[in-house]
Amino acid sequence: MKPLSRRLLFLSTAIVTSLFAGVALQAQDKVPVSVLMIGYPDQDSTDAVTGVVSPGIGHLEEAFEAANPGIDLQIINIPWGEGATGYAPKTEAMIQGNEACLYEMPGAAAFARRGALVDLSKLIEADSSFVNLWGPALTTLRIWGPDNPQGLYFIPNNTGERVIHWDATLFDHYGVEPLSKNPTLDEIAEKAKLLTGTDPVTGEQTYGYYYQGKYAVWQFLSIAHAMGANWGSVGADGKMTIEWNTPTYLKALEWFVDMAKYAPEGALASDGMPQGFLSDDNVVAIIPEGEQGYFIQPLIANPDLQARYRSSFNLRGPDGVGGVSTISPLAMAASCENKDAAWTALKWLAGSADAERYYFESNGRIPTSSAGAEALPQIASFPDGDVVLTQPQFAEAPYPWAAAQPRWAMQTALEGALAGTLTPAQALEQAQAETDAWLAEQQ
Repeated sequence: MKPLSRRLLFLSTAIVTSLFAGVALQAQDKVPVSVLMIGYPDQDSTDAVTGVVSPGIGHLEEAFEAANPGIDLQIINIPWGEGATGYAPKTEAMIQGNEACLYEMPGAAAFARRGALVDLSKLIEADSSFVNLWGPALTTLRIWGPDNPQGLYFIPNNTGERVIHWDATLFDHYGVEPLSKNPTLDEIAEKAKLLTGTDPVTGEQTYGYYYQGKYAVWQFLSIAHAMGANWGSVGADGKMTIEWNTPTYLKALEWFVDMAKYAPEGALASDGMPQGFLSDDNVVAIIPEGEQGYFIQPLIANPDLQARYRSSFNLRGPDGVGGVSTISPLAMAASCENKDAAWTALKWLAGSADAERYYFESNGRIPTSSAGAEALPQIASFPDGDVVLTQPQFAEAPYPWAAAQPRWAMQTALEGALAGTLTPAQALEQAQAETDAWLAEQQ
C-alpha cells in the first residue's frame, strides 16, 4: 500500500473511531431513568376497521428524550395480564429488585403504606420551578404513608373519567331547560321527571334517567358524596374505617331508588350505555357515569353528534370534587438513585402535552393535566370540551378499597335495593356487615 493510501486509511479509521467514541460519551453523559409502564402497544398497530394507528411505546420515549436530551428514559412496557403473570406480581418483583425509578402503579396506596415510594410533596417544596398542572387532584390524591399521613405519593399521568351525558334533542322536544354545567341532585331529579313520558315530537316513550346496574356502586357513591357523605378514612396508623350505614348514605340510596323509576327496563342488568345511545334512536335524556370509551371517539368521528350528545361535570360534594377517580398513578420508588432526573421525567410524563397526546392516541386515555386542550384540540373543540378535559382534575380521591370486598359488598346491596328485594335500610345494613367482616381480617 502506498504511503498516501496508508495515511488516508489511518485518517478514516481515526475519524470513525472518534465518532463512535463521541456517541458512547454522549450516552454515558445521559442520566438513566427507568420507568415501568403497563398496557401500551409495543409497536405501531393499525385498526383493520377504522384505519386508526395506535402508536407504539417507543414514540413516547422519543418525544421525552427530544424534550429532555440529558436523560436516557428506559421504558419497560408490560401487559396487564392476570394472576401470576399479571402486572401486580411483576411490579412487586421490580420494587423488590430496585429495577426501576418510576412506576405506573395501580396499587400505589399499598406501596406507599410500606414506605416503598417517595413523598413527592417534598420534591415539590424543593422545586422552585414547579407548576401545579393537575388542579385540585394534587390535594385529593394525598394518602397515608409512614413518613407523612397526608403525603403525595403519586401524580396521575392519564385517566378514564365519568361525566353526566344529556340528550339536547330530547330536552328541546320537551321544552326543558338544558342541563347546567354543574348540575345538582335537585336539578337532575326535577328534569328527569319532566323528561319521562311520551315525546311530544316523536310520540315515543322516553326516560329521564339512567344507571348501569352492574356498576351502580360508582353512581351511588357520587350521589352520596354530593349529599356530603364520607365513606370513612385511613387513620394515622394506616388502619381503615368504612361506614356505610349512616343517615346520609340512607338518604342517598332512597334518592337513587326513587330515580331508578325514571330509567328504562333493563337498566339494573346493564353494564353499558342505553340502547340507542349516540344515535337517532336514543330515548334516555340524562345518562350519568358516561365513560370516555363510550363517547369520545364517536363524537370525534361524527362531529354532527356533538350538538346532541352533551356532557356536564359529575356531581360535586361540599368539598368541590365528585365522581369516581380512574387515574393511572405515576410514582417514584424510594430506592431510585437518580431522583432529580426521575422527578423531571415524572413531571413530563404526567403533565406534558406530548405525553398526554400519546396516552390518548395509544389507549384512548384522557389527560390529567391542564395541557389537555393543547394535546387534544379535537376534544377541546367539543361544545363541552372543557368539561371532558377537566373533569378528571375534580374527581374524588381514589377509594383504597376499590378493588376489594367493600366495593362488592356495596354493589350487591345496591342491586338488592334497586330490584326491590331489600329496603334501602336493609341494603346498607348488609353492606356494613360484610364490610366489617372484611375489615376485621385486615387488622
